[in-house]
Amino acid sequence: MTSKERVRRAVNHEKTDRIPVDYYVRDDVSKTFQDYLKLPDQESLYKKLGIDIRKFVVGETVPAFLERSGGKNSIRHADGSNENVWGVRQKPSDDGRYYEMVGGPFYDNDDLDSFPWPSMDCIDSVETIKSRIAPFADEYSIWGSLNNPFKCCWHMRGLENYLMDTIADEDFALALWDKTAEYEVEKGIRLIKAGVDALMVTGDIAMQDRMMVSLPAWRKNDKPRLEKMLNTWKALKPDLMLYFHTDGNMEEVLMDLVDVGFNVINPIQPECMDVEYIKKRYGKVCTLHGTISIQKTLPFGTVEDVRKETLHRVSLGKEDGGIIIAPSNHVQADTPMENLLEIYRAAGSFA
Repeated sequence: MTSKERVRRAVNHEKTDRIPVDYYVRDDVSKTFQDYLKLPDQESLYKKLGIDIRKFVVGETVPAFLERSGGKNSIRHADGSNENVWGVRQKPSDDGRYYEMVGGPFYDNDDLDSFPWPSMDCIDSVETIKSRIAPFADEYSIWGSLNNPFKCCWHMRGLENYLMDTIADEDFALALWDKTAEYEVEKGIRLIKAGVDALMVTGDIAMQDRMMVSLPAWRKNDKPRLEKMLNTWKALKPDLMLYFHTDGNMEEVLMDLVDVGFNVINPIQPECMDVEYIKKRYGKVCTLHGTISIQKTLPFGTVEDVRKETLHRVSLGKEDGGIIIAPSNHVQADTPMENLLEIYRAAGSFA
């Protein structure tokens, strides 16, 4: 069974030869892991671990920004922050591992025309995307990564500002949502035409114990817009797998996400939701992706703890699929390499 077949069968709730596995690890930690296993490059690491999915992002090239930046991907400001092509400024921590949002084009104003929105020509062409995925397309499940417009909005406006906008200036909030969504929809169209099997929409809408916004507001504003996006993509590829990522406890909207067309939900954090309960209650209508704790088990547990947690997830998907095993977010530097490896040993994918 190829990885492409294995993932498709799992999402269709069919029995597979083994549970599919995926990979979410910080780049610096991944390099450490690669060295730990004495492997020459990232693709060798994926093959050794038996990773079933290959993910791709769409590149963006804006000539006016490259002219300002001197051909670089970001512009360095005097306060140490880096500005990206969307005008979003992030300041790195002292060790360079983490970033704090410190500015954006709408932090201090609500004039959408004040930002030089790039033309759609900035997005990679179908041919460019296709050439990148071609070496993997026959064997692996190919997934394209996109942003939840909600995330784009608060990055450009500031989280507190944008959340207040949804109450005090709904027209502006939704206009910004719709504007950023135009780019994500077009990226999705090009990814589909290039041959992806799935689209991933990523951007947190929940916290550790509850939603970031009120349920009525999310259902009124975000839900119908997400449905419109998905309907556009599904019209091009009816069997497209659709993945939604949010950290935290998002059970309140899980069925809403399924209703609009998502059939893979990530990461089902075990600190926030009971994985077995979620699988029993919703496992017939969606596939759970992730579920291995990066807050407790991976950094602080033993190898045996990781093994038990992974085997539990295997047992949940053994008969009818609906599980793709992966860390519940990007593995951090405090995780022992032997713990990370044990996910793939226990899942039976490690070569």
